[in-house]
Amino acid sequence: MTRWLTPEHINELSADPKQCSQMDMPLQLDLSKPYVPEDYTQLYYTPVYASLSREQRLHYNQLSALRINEYIMMLEADLIERLLPPLLHHPQVAGDKALLLALNTMMHEEQRHFRGFAALNRACRPDLYPPGADRFFSVLPWWTQAMFGVVGLLSAHLPFALWFLMAMEESSKTLAKDMVVRPATETLGVLDQAFVRVHHEHLKDETRHLHIDAILIERCLERRWETANAWLFKRMLVGVVRPTRGGSGVKVIHQLVRDLPELACRQDEMVDALLALRNNRAFQVSLFNRRIMPTAFRVFDRCHALANLGEEMAGYDRR
Repeated sequence: MTRWLTPEHINELSADPKQCSQMDMPLQLDLSKPYVPEDYTQLYYTPVYASLSREQRLHYNQLSALRINEYIMMLEADLIERLLPPLLHHPQVAGDKALLLALNTMMHEEQRHFRGFAALNRACRPDLYPPGADRFFSVLPWWTQAMFGVVGLLSAHLPFALWFLMAMEESSKTLAKDMVVRPATETLGVLDQAFVRVHHEHLKDETRHLHIDAILIERCLERRWETANAWLFKRMLVGVVRPTRGGSGVKVIHQLVRDLPELACRQDEMVDALLALRNNRAFQVSLFNRRIMPTAFRVFDRCHALANLGEEMAGYDRR
């Protein structure tokens, strides 16, 4: 069984500047290089991707990376700001001063991450992110806003979104590791090192945050409400694993066409290929799997009510 860091140890680490993310670094980007591994982009899993020219794949990679950054920002603002504050008053949390400090520090760190990724995106594409506009691809549709609203309303008693938060924080941690370990992409050359450094800095805080997530799951996800929490969690996943015509992935394609007008005749083809990913097993497994989120999967394994999680999460192999 995994042993989590104690809140006291977490606070010791967060007080050490060497253990903390420095997100306000100067940025010197090389716009001729890709930003993320190709298999972290959506069209990579479609036949369309190989038919694009290198310039077109590079441009798509860079836009997709901005979308990924926005997704991380969305989790750290829209989800965490609704999910965690009510848990400060949970009976299993409120009396633990060390855990309260760790939680408040975590929320402060997530705000710093948001600003860091916003600055990175702005440095990459100032035309898409003018001052005061931190979102371009992830402007939330009404149903997502409603979902996060429900998370906030229920979190004091049904904090099912803690499972989702843990999985997503661990996947961002794995992305950062992958960028460092395999800096050479399959077809686009070496990743831009300024982009890599920001994600590597982000990794420092997320490593501690995983332990906080785990502690909250153990203390706040009560066994008597396990079935209800599991049902809500699986409903939440539906909107995550199925690309939609109004989603951020399609918005990336629309911007790609605006930037590279020669692709206008292929826009519908690319959109259709992306929407078909809802039935593409390789893509579905890439979103949630034991390699990118091993700690979260071990937590899922211990929950009886998540025994059939693989019905909504194709990459979940229960152990």
